[in-house]
Amino acid sequence: MDADWFVCAMPAERARMLWNREILDLDPTLAAMNNLVTDWMNGIQFYLTADTPITNGHLGFIDSPWALSALNQGQFWKSRDLARDYGDGTVRDILSVDISDWNTPGILYGKPAMDCTREQIAAETWAQIQAGLYGKNKALLRDDCVHSWYLDPAIQWSNTEGRNTNDEPLLINTAGSWDQRPTTHTNIPNLFLAGDYVRTNIDLATMEGANESGRAAANAILDATGSNAEPATVFQLNRLPQFEPAKQLDRQRYAAGQPHLLDTP
Repeated sequence: MDADWFVCAMPAERARMLWNREILDLDPTLAAMNNLVTDWMNGIQFYLTADTPITNGHLGFIDSPWALSALNQGQFWKSRDLARDYGDGTVRDILSVDISDWNTPGILYGKPAMDCTREQIAAETWAQIQAGLYGKNKALLRDDCVHSWYLDPAIQWSNTEGRNTNDEPLLINTAGSWDQRPTTHTNIPNLFLAGDYVRTNIDLATMEGANESGRAAANAILDATGSNAEPATVFQLNRLPQFEPAKQLDRQRYAAGQPHLLDTP
């Protein structure tokens, strides 16, 4: 393929498969991407026939074996009526759930999500959410209000492996991983990178970080071409000043070779 400029916009585990010997000879730093770690964090949505305003924000089920977190979507769509605008007219809310631990046995089948069928994943996730609620919130999530569910299609059963596969693993920020992540403009003059693994002001694998990397790649191309076009706006992550003293203390302890305060006996 002939082009003046190339933007590689794909996940880290796919992008690093493209780095052949010729590319690595031109930019050896890209080889560090092989050290980046990915894990499974995929979602399932439950479509509900009743309003379930559990909380005005994210839900974290810290005692769930599958490390679940969730969000009631309906309450945030102020300009929409789910029953009126979507589906068959009976769905009133959507519970969107992230499954972050695919290796720990669940409470229904005693199996990790990786070894469960799609139906078992749905049933197990629902059971763990119900077990994590209490009082009026527990009463909101009745079995009879589940209209249907939808599991991330990246999760597929492999008869060969006898378990699920995941076509979309998530980049995990491990200690020291910042040094393994490339910038948007590589040492190859006409090769640019965009993705949640690229170094940005949002040091986390998120859609926001991926979007920022796309804007950074566009700006890098403008710089490389000498264009006088208006650059894309790049945002700074809001850092709450209340956390800065704790961060400074942690940096001091790290520099002194001391453990994090939460890791001390």
